[in-house]
Amino acid sequence: MHSKFPRGSQWRRWDLHFHTPSSYDYRDKSVSNEQIISELLNNQIAVVAVTDHHCIDTARIKELQRLAGANLTVLPGIEFRCELGGSESVHFIGIFSDQSNIEEIWVDLQSNCKLKDSDISAKGHENIYCDLHDTAKLIRNLGGIVSVHAGGKSNTIESIKNNHSFKRQLKTDLVRECIDIFELGAVDDQDDYNEKVFPAINMRRPMIICSDNHDVKNYDLKEKLWIKADPSFEGLKQIIHEPEDRVKIQPSIPEDKAGYQVIDRIEIRSSYIYNHELPLNANLNSVIGGRSAGKSVLLAAIAKKLKTERPVKFEHNLEYDEFVGDISMGLKIIWKDQEENDQREIEYFQQGYMYDLARKEDKLSSLVETILRQKGKEGVLVAYDAFVADNKKRISTSINELFQNMDLRMDKKKKASDKGDRKGIEDEIKRLQEEMQKVKTIEINDEDRVRYTAVKDELDKLTQLVTTINQDIERIEALKVVSSVRDSVDFELTNISQLRKSKISSKYRELKAEFESKWKAFLEEEIIELKKQAESIPSQEDALKKDSFYNKVVTAYQDSTHLRELEERIAHQKTKLFELTTMLAEIVELERQFELSKTALLGAHKLYYQRTFELLPSLSEATDGLEIKAKAKFDLKRYRDILSSALNLQGYTNQSLVQFEFKDNAGYDVHLSSVFLKVLSNELTLKGGYTNQSLLMSLLTECFYSVSYDIEYDGDDFGKMSDGKKAFVVLKLLLDFSTKDCPILIDQPEDDLDNRAIYQDLVQYLKKKKKVRQILLATHNPNIVVGADSEVIIAANQDGVKNFNRDRKKFQYISGSLEHTCQKDADTAEILESQGIREHICEILEGGNRAFKLRE
Repeated sequence: MHSKFPRGSQWRRWDLHFHTPSSYDYRDKSVSNEQIISELLNNQIAVVAVTDHHCIDTARIKELQRLAGANLTVLPGIEFRCELGGSESVHFIGIFSDQSNIEEIWVDLQSNCKLKDSDISAKGHENIYCDLHDTAKLIRNLGGIVSVHAGGKSNTIESIKNNHSFKRQLKTDLVRECIDIFELGAVDDQDDYNEKVFPAINMRRPMIICSDNHDVKNYDLKEKLWIKADPSFEGLKQIIHEPEDRVKIQPSIPEDKAGYQVIDRIEIRSSYIYNHELPLNANLNSVIGGRSAGKSVLLAAIAKKLKTERPVKFEHNLEYDEFVGDISMGLKIIWKDQEENDQREIEYFQQGYMYDLARKEDKLSSLVETILRQKGKEGVLVAYDAFVADNKKRISTSINELFQNMDLRMDKKKKASDKGDRKGIEDEIKRLQEEMQKVKTIEINDEDRVRYTAVKDELDKLTQLVTTINQDIERIEALKVVSSVRDSVDFELTNISQLRKSKISSKYRELKAEFESKWKAFLEEEIIELKKQAESIPSQEDALKKDSFYNKVVTAYQDSTHLRELEERIAHQKTKLFELTTMLAEIVELERQFELSKTALLGAHKLYYQRTFELLPSLSEATDGLEIKAKAKFDLKRYRDILSSALNLQGYTNQSLVQFEFKDNAGYDVHLSSVFLKVLSNELTLKGGYTNQSLLMSLLTECFYSVSYDIEYDGDDFGKMSDGKKAFVVLKLLLDFSTKDCPILIDQPEDDLDNRAIYQDLVQYLKKKKKVRQILLATHNPNIVVGADSEVIIAANQDGVKNFNRDRKKFQYISGSLEHTCQKDADTAEILESQGIREHICEILEGGNRAFKLRE
């Protein structure tokens, strides 16, 4: 039987105490049923209980139900009053299913509760009192539930606290027999119930808040009531079993997750699967079914479609892997924000995950580290993580600068080579000057030439000085945006007391700001001084050009084409010589910086090792029988993988580098230095897609040292534990393990655990985790599905001789909530469509009926 709500239990707004003009004290009797429905829908109410005083107006309720259609569920109800003694009274409400025979219910209530028109006329509504115990018992016998009105004029919370006669009656048995729900008058009353009432009666009941509206034209909600259930009477009954998790009083929708972290639906185009669409719930989705029914196939196909930490492969069964891949190709994953994005991440845990996790030290270490963070090691680990990130950034910047240095040196060497060699230029200048000396002219003599050359040299120096000044100004301007001081020294302050740490950190920031201010001011002064120097040069040039001997020779050169040409050629060569000399000086400086950068880079990479070993003593922990000892681990596989991915392995040299064996840190330093120098010397042949720079970036920025942990539990070493005990320890770690917000897909986690561990540990973990992360779970254990209050159950079936699917497709799925119930229809051939979700749970999962009883 298909559910009307295939997405299962969802948060909706409910109002379970609402009056109509059929109540004797309704303000405006002219209000129409159409107005009532319209106002409720405008306020986004999904379910309303009509609870008129001492009355069930069957005709009005049926009309309201007809007008509401599928947009709003109208539950029939009635409000009573019972006496507490004296002038005190308590109002309580009976609510019934919208599928019930309300005419028969109303007749029974009239007969047994003295609610006939003649009784009410004789006493008046305000004087009608019904016994709480007897009336509540009758309501339940008629299939209804009872809500005590604990707010407003009846003020039940105060009555319960202060009325001794009523407190004596309010024993556990009385609550169990009489009260299903407590309706509050104000949100703050929740604290009183939690602190005083529920401990006194040794049980919990759901707390709701409603409008108690008597004038729909002024529909005023005290607070928004959210209930997570199908908008049905069966859905309402679930809050009795899950009073804390299915009811919330708050302004916004509870447990609202980001749209990009929740899968909204799976669109399916596969010849193997009947369904074209499978809607999912934002919380816990449980896929159930017999062996090979398509549970694991569905989860694996979804996981293959999306981004996972590691590839989804079934190497032990390549045919199955190909089959899952084929189905995955036909899926479209639509997220809650309505984006189709296969690059969004999920976490997928295959069958045997806990055993697998126990065998993989790095994964286990992540769980241990999470626990250490929660036990006060957060500051140490955050500082270490910050150091690794900061060091990686510094190394990355240094590598980029190193290769920029190499590129710049190469470019300058090429430009220098294009200009010629310095000796050749100097010889050419000397030759041209000698040729000028040979040119005879009557206008100038040797003394004139000497004086002219001296002035001309001074003018050339001034021209070169202008060029140098402009270059210096440009480079000093660039220095103003370069950070010269570390942002913080937080890592070094990790083990210092908080008070002293704050003082030192504050002083560091103050001095850093002072330094940066003075540094920029100094650079600005240098720029101003250079500009003043540049401004003085034109006057110096003008003074030199006024020299009579200089002007005499200039005039003579201008009159002589040959001399003018030689002069220009000498000037050109001098400019080349100046530029070449400047470049060669820069090349020498770049080479010096290059050598320093190589040493600094290797030193920065060594810091990974040093800081990791400094961290270990502070990460030992012993708690609850679990002892954790930190150790440093070198990731040899990662180191080799980077080398083998980048190096062409056809040559012996490259092969020997990849076959490196880690013995100690000193040996690793020697090996890495060798690779580093060979890369910079361009001695290694790389695979396509890799460059010398990208290889060094991968090697040097990577911290191959990680913190690993030796674990002992109850005196037993983890490595020597039995598989069952390992799974239990991993489960203990898993309960606190969560660093992501993306959906979780888990395939049959119960395979590793016994029933006690499932119900006491795994179920509680799922109930907690589903509130913050979407979970899709394949299971054959009823305690997980029912005990964890799965929001939606997806029943799976593989077509067979006795288990037909529609259109005889290999797989079919049907979904709905725990509260979706419908007895089996023997005439329906398709097995999934023959009964409700609850019935499927009880039939498919061994112990399903017992799980429901245990939950209730």
